[in-house]
Amino acid sequence: MSKGEKKVQNESGAKRPNRRRKKRLKIIIPLALAAVAFIGVKSFSGKGDMAIPVYTDKISTGDIDTELSVSGKVIAEESVTFFAPANAKIGGIEVSKGDVVKEGDVLLCFDAEAVAYAKQQSELAEKISSADYNSNVQYNNEQKEKLAQAEMEIIVCEQEIDNYENWIDELTDGVTDITALKKSDLYAKIYSVEKEMNTYDLAMQFPTEDTDMEMLARKKTEKQNELNKLNNELSLLSDYKTDTGWEELITQAKKDLADYQERLAEAKSDKASAEAALENGSKLTGYALNRTKSELESADAERKYEAVLNGVVAGFNGVISDLNVVEGASVQEGTQLMVLESFDNVCVEFQASKYALETLALGQPAEITISGRDYTGTVSKINHVAEANSSGTPMVAVRVHIDDPDENIFLGIDAKLRILTASEKGVLQAPVEAVNVDSKGQFCYVIENGILTKKYVTTGISSESYIQIKDGLDQNQEIVTTSVYGIGLDEGMAVTAMAVTAGDMAVPGAQAEPGAGTTITDDAETQESTVNATAQTQEDTGNFETGAQDTEAGTNNG
Repeated sequence: MSKGEKKVQNESGAKRPNRRRKKRLKIIIPLALAAVAFIGVKSFSGKGDMAIPVYTDKISTGDIDTELSVSGKVIAEESVTFFAPANAKIGGIEVSKGDVVKEGDVLLCFDAEAVAYAKQQSELAEKISSADYNSNVQYNNEQKEKLAQAEMEIIVCEQEIDNYENWIDELTDGVTDITALKKSDLYAKIYSVEKEMNTYDLAMQFPTEDTDMEMLARKKTEKQNELNKLNNELSLLSDYKTDTGWEELITQAKKDLADYQERLAEAKSDKASAEAALENGSKLTGYALNRTKSELESADAERKYEAVLNGVVAGFNGVISDLNVVEGASVQEGTQLMVLESFDNVCVEFQASKYALETLALGQPAEITISGRDYTGTVSKINHVAEANSSGTPMVAVRVHIDDPDENIFLGIDAKLRILTASEKGVLQAPVEAVNVDSKGQFCYVIENGILTKKYVTTGISSESYIQIKDGLDQNQEIVTTSVYGIGLDEGMAVTAMAVTAGDMAVPGAQAEPGAGTTITDDAETQESTVNATAQTQEDTGNFETGAQDTEAGTNNG
């Protein structure tokens, strides 16, 4: 058993009587005087020759359940606080504090006259701002179109002006002589061919051993044919002669040029005007913001109006736990009106100490008792922020959801909880009183050749009566529980096994009756002192076994 689990075991309180312990106490009490007399005759140091009678039990297999027993209050897991949706007047209140209501019930009504007027004003403001915005958008679009048209007109006019100026220059100069250009080209080609023919002539006049006269003659003939062709083309060209309508062409071109220059000036003026208008149209952003603001305000006014018309309606079955207004009162938007707490979604909330938190986990099943009625539930929430109680002890809020609440459950009343914190089925177990602790760890006493011997063990969970043995002992192994006379035990003592008969007399060889379980309690102010006291009792071999171990946790089902 871990250190934390041992603490929980030691801090619990008894719920059901331990039959083993009760029967044993019946024997111990009448034998107390005999024990005193016995000690007076011989000192029980554990080293003498007299064997000390002890009770024994056997390691068995069974089920161990550990429970946490606490108290808490019933609260609603779901609640809603209603606030005034707008500045309005309370028209009527249909409930009182403490009333039980059903889902869909109307709880409160408003006078909608003032809210309706505010809605109308918001709608009017939205229409005005929207009209302003749309008008400015249309004007701005018109100016953009005007600017685009002006820019295009400028491009066209500038291009046409350039064309007409060139045309007039050509006409004035007698128009560029295309024929002369072609002649010039032919003359250049003729010169190039004649130059090549001269090269062939020189090669033929001054031949070398490698000169191919036949090839040169053929090349010269080809160039001569090319030259003849060029000369024929040249002969076909005639000199340019002026047209009789040349003067009329120049006059018309100058008129057309003047028209385009006038159109260009108008286009530039239109462009400047449109650009200036667009600069002023930057105010469109402001109009857009105003429209958006008006739309939001109108939507909000519509929402408030609808909320006021609908009034306050219960969204689930529950009880009115708080009511803060009276009929006829004028309230401001956001004023708290009432609180509705659920009857269908309820839980028990309790405060857990650090010791209890070591055993708690979400999803653990629980048995709940409220006003004498039993319910089932589940650990649904463990708060991760501790708060100090009235004595300054840090405590953590834990909630157990009630599975099937009914009309007999009232919010705010006390409830008792038994939470199953751990369960092991079919495990090795030993009586809790048989497990001791020293500086090396946990151990049990066994009898070897009449001498008390320690066997160190590894433990798990525990109930009031039994503790899980994970390692160190075997099933049916006999272990020592207590001495018959409550004398402290120590390793090396000479002992003899005793047990309880049906007549409540101590006789050798019999076994003690198995015990019943109890439940852990969570008292934060006494837990730590209980743990220390229990540990001291285990280590002090000179003390009687007392009811300190009655604080161990759980229920044994095995």
